[in-house]
Amino acid sequence: MRAALAMAAGAMALMPAIVDAGGSDPRATASAEDVNARAADGSTALLWAAHRGDVAEVERLIRAGADVTLANNYGATPMMEAAIAGNARLIELLLEAGADVESANAEGQTALMAVARTGRVDAAKILLKAGADVNAREQWGGQTALIWAAAQGHPEMIELLIKHGADPNARSVVRNWQRKVTAEGRPKDMNRGGFTPLLYAAREGCVECARKLLAGGADIDLPDPDNTTALVLALMNLRWDFAKFMIESGANVNDWDFWGNTPLYVAVDMNTLPQGGRIDLPAEDATSGIEVIELLLKAGANPNAQLKLRPPYRNAVFDRNTDHVLVAGATPLLRAAVAADVPAMELLLAHGALVDLPNADGVTPLMAAAGYGRAVEPTRGRFRTERDAVRAVRLLLDAGADPRLASLDRGETALHGAALRGWNEVVRMLAEAGADLDAQAVAGLTPLDFALGRYQPGFLEPQPAKHPQTEALLRSLGATRENPNLPPWKGVPTPTIQANVPKY
Repeated sequence: MRAALAMAAGAMALMPAIVDAGGSDPRATASAEDVNARAADGSTALLWAAHRGDVAEVERLIRAGADVTLANNYGATPMMEAAIAGNARLIELLLEAGADVESANAEGQTALMAVARTGRVDAAKILLKAGADVNAREQWGGQTALIWAAAQGHPEMIELLIKHGADPNARSVVRNWQRKVTAEGRPKDMNRGGFTPLLYAAREGCVECARKLLAGGADIDLPDPDNTTALVLALMNLRWDFAKFMIESGANVNDWDFWGNTPLYVAVDMNTLPQGGRIDLPAEDATSGIEVIELLLKAGANPNAQLKLRPPYRNAVFDRNTDHVLVAGATPLLRAAVAADVPAMELLLAHGALVDLPNADGVTPLMAAAGYGRAVEPTRGRFRTERDAVRAVRLLLDAGADPRLASLDRGETALHGAALRGWNEVVRMLAEAGADLDAQAVAGLTPLDFALGRYQPGFLEPQPAKHPQTEALLRSLGATRENPNLPPWKGVPTPTIQANVPKY
């Protein structure tokens, strides 16, 4: 016994001084005979040995009488330390010595949950054989071992847990926040939780995880509290391979979420990476965005489904109720037109997209493709060139788009947009298609006024741009109406705001 205690003392001698604030070296409080001596934070020699994965030391300490159930002041136990590492041999030793298989930390995470995160199936089998509750939930987010396995991308662990009775449709805690809409005219996007294992697998793009979950009874269309399905969530995270698998597995291709996002709208939206304040990483999947768009359309996706609300913003500086295009009523075709995504537009038109279906403000795809909006208003599309716009406008005109339509909120036409941006080839195309060269928008402003810089500048735009060549072109085509006596518009040159404008 004295030899065993001496070895225990030796284990403690190997323990490092606790370097955290408030910690202490356990040698300051322990004697050689006290194998269960604690440091200032309550840690024991056994806890440290388990943390280090030292099987031989754990065996010696257990033989010397170490208490395997002791937790430190933060709720950490030897069992939890072994589980975090997925160390099957340590878990086995601790269970044999009387450790509680349901040993949980301060937040209620059990050893099985910790092991599930590691993907160590051998360790999980030991805990399950010892009677671990496969559907236990931790106290903070209500997550189960299966949810953890899916979130970390461990298909073999998922299969094992389901075989032992794990609920494939278990949902984490739903947080019902009080306010859903702000004064800015857009929904307040807040994480409400309520994710299932399949939703986590979708976020991470783990196709094999989804395959195991569906085989185990997971509901393919069970959404989160905002009605976002696994298919939509996968698309929002550029998980094209996962989306393809879900479509081929029979996911509903016409479900929409709180904002009205359908799988097709999101696929078109993400096909041209959103414009934002950071560099977006391209998808590494074998499947492309355009392939998914085609799959959705062939599976019966409605090309004319419209957004119900303005979607959550993605750029904290610009995208705050300044986008007059991608608002309620926006369609996949309108979204594709914003980015001049001609391949997506061709697919949508071929599958029945209505060429002139506007958003709630009366903005049509042709207006969007021709440059409708203010120059610095990002509408979550890539930066277009006039060459892109020419192809998109030609496609829409050939499909029967009406160039004389005007938006409801501003009264502007596609020609106003082209004149504002100085896209001369687009101006010429619209004129040849019958656009009203003297169409009057709000305050009587015409395309000629826009070419001359007589318009209200966009959010954070210092001053309207002038395009003399466009002015000359419009006059040569027959435009005559203008408003030369209007006072000059002023932008928003506030230095504080200007300092926050991203540099591209």
